[in-house]
Amino acid sequence: MAWEQLLSIYRDAADEQRAERDSPPQACPQDGQPLEEGPDGELFCRFDGWRPDGSYIGV
Repeated sequence: MAWEQLLSIYRDAADEQRAERDSPPQACPQDGQPLEEGPDGELFCRFDGWRPDGSYIGV
């Protein structure tokens, strides 16, 4: 494997990690339930009230 190939693999992995970090979460990390839009327009987990910003909504 050439150094250029290894560098390309590293750059691709970094790009994928950046894209995943910058995209909004799709599911609750605590229970895996899909996130839904709450009454205030923000994403939340209907099961336990988790929100991506770290706050909780009463359910």
